[in-house]
Amino acid sequence: MEVATSLARLAPREKQPLDLAEEATRSTDGHLGKVVPPTLVPPGRVLFWQDDQQQREIEVINGVVRAVRLLENGSRQILAFYWPGDTIYPATAQLQCYTAEAVTACRLRWSPPPSRVCSTTWSSGADQVIQEMLALVLAIGKKCTVPRIAWFLLRIRKHLPRDPRRLESQRVMLPRADIADYLGTSIETVCRTLHDFQSKGLVDLPTRKTIRFIDLPGLERIAEG
Repeated sequence: MEVATSLARLAPREKQPLDLAEEATRSTDGHLGKVVPPTLVPPGRVLFWQDDQQQREIEVINGVVRAVRLLENGSRQILAFYWPGDTIYPATAQLQCYTAEAVTACRLRWSPPPSRVCSTTWSSGADQVIQEMLALVLAIGKKCTVPRIAWFLLRIRKHLPRDPRRLESQRVMLPRADIADYLGTSIETVCRTLHDFQSKGLVDLPTRKTIRFIDLPGLERIAEG
């Protein structure tokens, strides 16, 4: 009995996305629909699946969440990233058109959808992704891979937190694979381009997870190319 109890404690306690959201929105008296303090979500946790019913707003307090469209051939396309201060809205059609995953450890707050659901000014989850994808489509349509990566670095720069251990450096919150999937290129191309930017004095890469922007005008010229 003691051995079984020990094994049970060691076993991972993974929850389904809907259970996680339900737990996050459950008040102390057991009722749903009340806003509670943020919930800590580990990296890699799915918040909801593509084609799930998702009727709550999810506010990102800390960390990064990605919106991923799973394709029929088993591959994925990253559609958008949600940063601290962003809110992931429910789908007006009751079914989300993408899967939401925690890229890093996140603090998230679930809350009921606002009463303005029927308002024309209210954004749905699909609206958010469409707006993000419009910017990406324009970048992909007009730029080859190198300018596209420069454009992306400039785009995410304002979201990257400072690295307290390295002067003027920022923490790269996204893995290279996510950058590649978002921009429609390979991880090898992303790595090669970043090192090329470093050799040209545009950025410094103190570690794989940090970046220091050195020549912003130079990056902007490349991004415009």
